[in-house]
Amino acid sequence: MGRSSAKKIASLALLCALALLAYMLEGLFPPLFFPGAKLGLANVFTLLALVMFGPAEAGVTVLAKCLLGAVFGGNFSALLYSLPASFAALAAEALLYRLFFPKITVVSVSVAAAVVHAAVQNLVFALVTGMKETLIYLPYLAAIGAAAGVAVGFAVYLAVKTLPKNLFDNRRQ
Repeated sequence: MGRSSAKKIASLALLCALALLAYMLEGLFPPLFFPGAKLGLANVFTLLALVMFGPAEAGVTVLAKCLLGAVFGGNFSALLYSLPASFAALAAEALLYRLFFPKITVVSVSVAAAVVHAAVQNLVFALVTGMKETLIYLPYLAAIGAAAGVAVGFAVYLAVKTLPKNLFDNRRQ
């Protein structure tokens, strides 16, 4: 394993650990206005992994956050909602980032992903519970998600501007 591979693995492990920590800390607070509405602070580290390394590595971050969050939080049913929503949001981020960056900002990418996450999570909840009336919350959850996406995207923007460029995979610059 070369020096750059070790640095990449260490950076990715740190992003996974920080995503898990943010996920666990956020779980200690009540939802924002509606059940399931959170800021999604762990997404800072997922989006940062996408920008730093690419979609596969960001997927590792998502998987680690969701699986270890369920293990440490003791809530395995959360996987029903978090995995599909997180991977759908990551797919949206990866697609937008690859096709449109730098024409659109990382904040825009984050907002779109947050809205996708809210929509998929709400849809999965409606399907699992059989309560299609919960879809009425979708516009509200999307609006909260969009606001959270601005905060997450701005945090990633600041991190990218601040972090040393040698941390980034050369293919991504």
